[in-house]
Amino acid sequence: MHYRLMDEYGVDRPLWGDDGLCPDGTPALPPHVEEAVREWAAVFEEGFRWDRGWRDRAVAREHEAQGRRLLGILERALGPEDTVELVYGETDRRRGDVR
Repeated sequence: MHYRLMDEYGVDRPLWGDDGLCPDGTPALPPHVEEAVREWAAVFEEGFRWDRGWRDRAVAREHEAQGRRLLGILERALGPEDTVELVYGETDRRRGDVR
C-alpha cells in the first residue's frame, strides 16, 4: 500500500491512502508513532491559516522538519510492501515559503 503523510484541517491523523483518509488503526502503528503523527497534525491545526500561512516562522520550520523525521519513522514502522511519502505544501502566503 502507498501512504501519504499530509496535513488537512480537521484531520487528527493525517495518513492517506489511495482511497482517501485512512481509518484509525490503518495502518497499524506503534503507539509512540501514532502519538507523534497526531501531535504533528495538532501543530498544523493550531498554527497554520489557509489565508495567511503560519502564525510563527519558528513553528513553521519545526513543523516541516518534524514531518521529514516522521517520514523516516513511518518508513521503518510500515511493512516492507508499504511506501510512504510526505506531501507538504504549507507555506507562508505572504512570503511564499515555510520560513
